[in-house]
Order: sequence, then structure tokens, then C-alpha cells
Amino acid sequence: MSRDGDIKTFSWHVPETVVTGPGSMKETGSLAQGMMRHPLVITGPHLFKAGIIAPVLDSLETAGLVYAVFHETESDPSIETVEKIRDMYEKHACDGLIAAGGGSVLDAAKAAAVLITQGGRLQDYEGAGKVSAFSLPMMAIPATAGTGSEVTPFAVISDHARQVKMTISSLHLIPQTVILDPDLLKGIPSGLAAATGMDALIHALEAFVSRYADFVSDAFAREALKKIGGSLERFVSTGDEKAAVDMLEGSFLAGCAFSLARLGLVHALSHPLSAHYGIPHGTANALLLPHIVRFNQKDAAEKYKEAAVLVGADEGTAFADWIADLNRCLSVEMKWTICQEDLPVLVRDALVSGNVQANPRLADKTEIETIYHCLI
Repeated sequence: MSRDGDIKTFSWHVPETVVTGPGSMKETGSLAQGMMRHPLVITGPHLFKAGIIAPVLDSLETAGLVYAVFHETESDPSIETVEKIRDMYEKHACDGLIAAGGGSVLDAAKAAAVLITQGGRLQDYEGAGKVSAFSLPMMAIPATAGTGSEVTPFAVISDHARQVKMTISSLHLIPQTVILDPDLLKGIPSGLAAATGMDALIHALEAFVSRYADFVSDAFAREALKKIGGSLERFVSTGDEKAAVDMLEGSFLAGCAFSLARLGLVHALSHPLSAHYGIPHGTANALLLPHIVRFNQKDAAEKYKEAAVLVGADEGTAFADWIADLNRCLSVEMKWTICQEDLPVLVRDALVSGNVQANPRLADKTEIETIYHCLI
């Protein structure tokens, strides 16, 4: 006979099809054939101009699919960019989206799907539970190993008018098909590899210690921590193909973990830093992580101890110190000046995040300000 407190319920949603391995982006056309006839390919300017996504476009032509390309997606995409994607989709009478790029590209595509199918203003869908079910087919091909956006129900978009990064949350935003091809990561700058790689590591770690973690999210997080911890430094320093595969798969698994368990204070505090100071998301996360691990230590000691083993941290070294050393090894440095007078606004914006409630230790205004002060 069970007690009410022992009963837990959770929903598990993942893409229907996942293809992984070197050269797998060449399968885009054959995979898209059964989903769409006239896709809009969304990517970034560098990936397009450098010809890095050429195999994706070639495969669509081989499959006989007529496509259009939007290649103006910037880092931390804005509402205006999402509206441009919607306009191009409608102008070319497209019937599906293929997002090939980093997390910014994937988030912009998911947000565009909302405008295309629901209408109205993107701001109308901020938060959770405001997006109705829709049938627009989506494919995601990540070109960085970090955000996990290809498997998560979230899209983060910059609202420059309010100086905030707003999140749209809906299970309907999870793409149906995902391709994980390490060839897309070849030649990625070491700084970007480090920032996105730390983002993936933090996704797994915050999900693992989350107040909402369960046995399924823990399983995803454990495997993600092993894959990322064993490959991150090698991937950043050499671009090794096996390490790239592990990073892509680890990032995917971390995305599965935090889709179930949410994230924590690192992400709650990093979004205001990116919105107000332009600090890249992964870099802001990495800089905050050692300080927040120290803040959480007493409340998540056993989970952190296990995580340290999974990532291969040096035995006998405090986990927060090991993370700080990892940042130095990856050349993740604080290059921005945080102004004391901005702290009240940063704290206010951080407290709006639902991730505060998922953190293993609840934080108040004063404690959040103290953490921010560590970056000054």
C-alpha cells in the first residue's frame, strides 16, 4: 500500500527520430521527404557563407525538395529576427522548418514556429502553457555541442525593448527529427567550443541536483556528465571527432535531463547578465558556476560528490575549485565590468526565473546579490 508522498508523476517527451554520426547531415533530404515538400532552412551567416551547411542543402536538392534559406540569425536572437523568419516562411509558402546551427538558430526556429502557427505577438507566448498544439514539421541539426535546444521544450529570445531574455515553454516546441553530425563542429573556434561545452556540462549538473530531479532525469544527467566530462577538454583543444560525437550526444542527453528536471540558479542568474551586458550565455553560466556550487554545497553534497566522479574531477579537490580550474584551462575569463548600481536590476530579473525554485537551495534577494557580487 503506497503513501501519497511516495507517488510521483512526470511526462517524458523526446524527438521521434534521432540520427547520429559523422556525415549524418547528408541524410537531411531523405528524412525531410516524408515530412515536408518546401522547407525553410534557418541558419546563421557564418555557417551559410562558409559553406558548412552545404551538405544539408545538397541533400535537399538530391531529394527533389525546393527550399528557401534564412541565414541572418544572430547570437541571442531577437523578436525582430523571429518575425523576419515568419515573414520569409509565408512569402515562400513553406511547409516545414529545418534549423541548422547553434542554439540561437534552433531557438529562433522554434519561436518562429509559434508565430507561424499561432499568430499574434511573440511576447504573448512568454512563459508556459500558452502555445496550442500545432502540426508544423521541424528538424533540428545542432552546429554546437552545448545548448540542447534540439530536444528541449524551450525557446529563449531577446526582447531588446525590455532588456530581458524571455523564455517560451511548450512541449509542442520539441522538433520531431534531430541530426547529430560532428562534421558540423569542425573548425569551431575554441572559445565557442568552450562556452557551449560548459553550457552542456551545466545543463547536466543543474538537472542532476535539481529539486525536481527523478530517476529518469538522473539517468540522462549521469550519462551526459560522463560523456561531457570525458571529452570537453579534448574537444576544445583538438577538435577530435570522437570527442565531438561525445559532446553532441552528451549535450542531447543533458537537454533530455533538464527538460524533465529544470535548471537552477546558474541559468536564473546568467540570463540577466547576457541581456544587460551581452555576455555570451555559456560564458556567463561558466563564470557563475563555481560560486553557485559553493552556495549549494551543503544542500547537494551527495549529488555533487557523485557528479565529481562522473566528470573525472581530481580526487580530494573541492568540486567548485575543480570547476574554476576547468574554466581557466578552457580560457573562460571574466572580461566584462559589472556595475554595482546594476545589481538591483539583475537580482530582480533573476528572481523572475522559474529556475530559482528548482535550485537545491532556495535563494533570496540578498543571497543572489552576493553571488553577483563575486563577479565584480
